[in-house]
Amino acid sequence: MAITGENARKKRRPKTFSPSLAGHCLRYATMEMLGFGRALDEETRDAMSQGSRRHKAFQAELGARFPMAKAEVALKDDVWGVSGRLDVLLETARGPEIIEYKTVGGDIFDVIQSTGPLVSHWAQLQLYLAVSAIEHGLLVVENRARDGRVWYRGRRDPAWEAWLKERIQRVNQAVATRRLPSREISFRCLSCDRWQRCFPTEEARQHAVEEHPAWEPVPPVPPIRYDHVSHEDEPGAEFLA
Repeated sequence: MAITGENARKKRRPKTFSPSLAGHCLRYATMEMLGFGRALDEETRDAMSQGSRRHKAFQAELGARFPMAKAEVALKDDVWGVSGRLDVLLETARGPEIIEYKTVGGDIFDVIQSTGPLVSHWAQLQLYLAVSAIEHGLLVVENRARDGRVWYRGRRDPAWEAWLKERIQRVNQAVATRRLPSREISFRCLSCDRWQRCFPTEEARQHAVEEHPAWEPVPPVPPIRYDHVSHEDEPGAEFLA
């Protein structure tokens, strides 16, 4: 099954925006669309491999519990310029629901449990909801270091839709001119796999982040609003109904 936005055409655009870039800085998203390389260390590669295995296991788990669940559902819309795949599309009593699954390390998981979803995770879910015009979604975050999951239920949010449209438009403009946007310095630069495109040395990166640790994108990030949260590894059917 595939979800095609009402503005989709048969002819593909040469470049499309991946939903996984939704919560990244403009410069990083532009580099990804222009095909810039990434400096991946062994720890990052291992985390990606673990995430892929857990991702498949989660999809199989939901498929076993809910036969109506569909995995890897294609999503495309030419006006948004977005192309990607939903982790899981689940039919519920109130209509279709998109489930976005993420894995993180133990320290980040603890932060998410205490403060709420990461902007990058929530932005991706909201982009899926906006492009598909589906009203309800779930963000599931799993701890790679030890057992544990947290589930956030959210709704399609007009404020996020407007923010995402503006950000994607800015990326597309940068790609069209092949000019990288200005840096959006924050603590996330310390874990970026393309940081060498923004700083001449590790010392320069560290100094810049110390002076400006908070991410302040333009426009500002909307509030993250979720209806319900569960800290159970397997919420009951009523949570997913």
